[in-house]
Amino acid sequence: MPETGAALEVLHPGLLTTVQDAGRRARAQGFPAAGAADPVAFRLAGALVGNPRGEAALEVTLRGPRLQVHAPAVVALCGAPFAATLDGRPFPLWRAVAVRPGQVLDVGTAPRGLRAVLAVRGGLNVPSVAGSASTDLRGGFGGHGGRALRAGDILSGQAVRPGVPPAGVVAPAGRTPVGPAHVLWVLPTAEATPELLRALTGRAFQVTPQADRMGVRLAGQLPAAANPGRLSLPTVPGAVQLPPDGQPILLLPDAGTHGGYPVPLVVAGVDVPRLGQLRPGDRVGFQVVTLEAARAALGAQERLLRGVEQALAWHWRTGGPGVRD
Repeated sequence: MPETGAALEVLHPGLLTTVQDAGRRARAQGFPAAGAADPVAFRLAGALVGNPRGEAALEVTLRGPRLQVHAPAVVALCGAPFAATLDGRPFPLWRAVAVRPGQVLDVGTAPRGLRAVLAVRGGLNVPSVAGSASTDLRGGFGGHGGRALRAGDILSGQAVRPGVPPAGVVAPAGRTPVGPAHVLWVLPTAEATPELLRALTGRAFQVTPQADRMGVRLAGQLPAAANPGRLSLPTVPGAVQLPPDGQPILLLPDAGTHGGYPVPLVVAGVDVPRLGQLRPGDRVGFQVVTLEAARAALGAQERLLRGVEQALAWHWRTGGPGVRD
């Protein structure tokens, strides 16, 4: 079977559809991490279509795009439970699906959660900037012209042997929880006083409409004394900032590399993918855990992901016509 590359035409861009990959590792040079806001959905979608880990895909937010297929392709949609159709018929999530030229994939809305990842076998032909194909919307670089998709855009992929998609579906245990209620594991920092810890962990917060790929603001009123002399210190996705208005901010992949607000908590790595699914109106609570517990949970998550990736990679090496050499 000859090699082909995906070709997708954007008929409707959705609310915010961008090209993302695993993100940049150039924060020391001032680049935000960027990358998929739900890295678990990103990895599983890529594995389902047989892509190498980190291959660029589309991230959809709240309302997805409508795409017309112009070349044979294999695609997978993973993340929040978006209602999607292919030529008007229900399109399944969490599995790889072969699509034909002329077909139209329409990703609608999700009743809970916020984002999903649409991976295409062979990835997407976009340039790499500072080691990543991810879109930095504020910087205007990376991805497809440094911006969200627009109607009329054409996305092409690398030529690859199509093969036969695996028949299986990713089990719910491997998926990122999508709310609407979240209890996030957190680790306290040196800035977490006992009083502040009690205030942060003794209640549930609500996600406000001030939520984007930089951060999510939570409704609340906590003690947050202004400290004009505080140095601007490095931050990471998952940091819980406390600005002077007392409303916590959860940092996401597009957050800046430094910040002057106190950071009393950092979300444990195992729960960072949940930040990408926080939707206005969701409820968020914090549970302090030990470093040992956080490491153990992250290790278990990583073992599960690698097991799925390895099984799917084996399928694409051996399981379908046109895959074997």
